[in-house]
Amino acid sequence: MTNRRMLCLSAVLAGAALFWAPSSAQATYTINVYDDGVLQGGIFVLPAGNSLIFTGTTTHFSITNGSGSSNNPGSQGGSFLSLGTSETIESTFGATGGTHTIRVELTQTGWLAPVGSPLTLTASSAGGGQFSIIQGMNPLANQAVTVTYEGFLDNTNTAFGQPVAGSTGVITASASGSSAGANPLVFSPSSSANVVPGGTPFSMTDVLEFTFTLGAGSGTSSAGISVSTVAAVPAPAAAVLAVVGAPFLGVGAWLRRRRKVS
Repeated sequence: MTNRRMLCLSAVLAGAALFWAPSSAQATYTINVYDDGVLQGGIFVLPAGNSLIFTGTTTHFSITNGSGSSNNPGSQGGSFLSLGTSETIESTFGATGGTHTIRVELTQTGWLAPVGSPLTLTASSAGGGQFSIIQGMNPLANQAVTVTYEGFLDNTNTAFGQPVAGSTGVITASASGSSAGANPLVFSPSSSANVVPGGTPFSMTDVLEFTFTLGAGSGTSSAGISVSTVAAVPAPAAAVLAVVGAPFLGVGAWLRRRRKVS
């Protein structure tokens, strides 16, 4: 009877420990939106695991389609942070015209750098590196859109961390267009980010910016693109050699055994 009571008491204590145990800290994963440099409130952000959606209106724009995804904490093959599924921004100042800029920043913390492997930061765009422009109803009005994209890796693991260019391999891209259709987004070469020691957490941040220049009476214009930043981990030379050399090691062992038998 005593043993049974002790088992029951142990089970109750274990359950209580699980119930009141502090939950593990979740990686920061969120969006900031700026209109002409001013942080905007009222942006609806719904994270769900490693995905999120966001919508809302700013002073001069409407976000009609916004989403993000990641593979945090990533894998040996690479950690990616994406503004995906064609982020779509619409202007709301076409009646009066002017030049205004909207900037979307997606950030996530908590990736871990593998021991002994440098990170190479790259950036890419879906659809062959194109961004689309749909002009307003008045084709005679001046309508132009410029898009820039930057990917950042921050070894201090800070949300929205954007260190100076060159310190951790900042990736940039830009394109512009004044007519409806697709326009190329041209990326700079990949950069190696060797400043993250093995096992150290780091953050990644995507910064997507649209600048609309519209003539008065141009109507509603929109632009969209899907982009992502990847911190890839190159395969260590030793690991590659082990994989390539394994069959030859097996053959060598077999030959040694035959020699002993002989």
